[in-house]
Amino acid sequence: MIEEDCATIKTTKGHKHVVESFGLSPTRWWNKKQLNARNTWTIPDHLACLWDDLELAASECSTHPLFRVRVESLLLALLADSIKKESLDPHGALTLPHWSFQKRILTRDMKDDKTPAPEDIIDYVLWYGHCWELESNMIVMKSDSPVPRSWTLLQNMSGIHHARKLAGRDAVIYGVITDGSKWVFIHLTNQSRYTIKVFSWDNKRDQIIGQVQNIIDQAVARHRKILSRPSLPTPTVHQISHCQIRELPAPSAGSDDESDRVSERNAYHTATVEERAYNDEEGPLWW
Repeated sequence: MIEEDCATIKTTKGHKHVVESFGLSPTRWWNKKQLNARNTWTIPDHLACLWDDLELAASECSTHPLFRVRVESLLLALLADSIKKESLDPHGALTLPHWSFQKRILTRDMKDDKTPAPEDIIDYVLWYGHCWELESNMIVMKSDSPVPRSWTLLQNMSGIHHARKLAGRDAVIYGVITDGSKWVFIHLTNQSRYTIKVFSWDNKRDQIIGQVQNIIDQAVARHRKILSRPSLPTPTVHQISHCQIRELPAPSAGSDDESDRVSERNAYHTATVEERAYNDEEGPLWW
């Protein structure tokens, strides 16, 4: 079934369009070393209990909305554990690696006040550095249909990849699209080659945890690498590519609960790197 899912992804119209638009190509069959990480993380008791409770509460439906809780809990717990393990200084000059929520990619041709389509919404962005350098190595999207909608993940990943590649930066990026039960992982190399793997939480939980753990560990390593950077490179990736990752626009008056999904904000997390870090007229205020 998993191999069938991968084949289905590559035959969708959306996938073919993204691949052609960004000049992507599949990883060569003899060099598929990506997305093979093994889980070395001991699941905390409280998290294991939460996941067990989710199974009991939603056992009749493999795509129950409650399963998305495991997405948030896994992402936050793994990042917190990695930060503690690496003894990173929370009071350092550079903000710690962190997740931000409900974002969209903006390019020169897009208006910030335009209500984004569902495929343009990035639910989670893992930052290891500065937003104006697009220093993120992972984005995550939630979808009720992760396999047929995986092209939306690849499209958003490719936007970041293309911008950083255009600026001569390391353009490797990972992505996940999931309903909490089925997890589609995509990896893009500096050479614009992609690898896709699909896992089911029911029988591949350790592999899923291992992949996410490995990507987060890479983000922490990248964070350490740029700690000694005296200032932002100039021009920045944003200045070169006119690409940025921004807040979703505020909800319009009278919007209903369903449409508010595109404008949900977490007041703490989305108090956001970009607003605090950059002044459009004066340039970077911190990095």
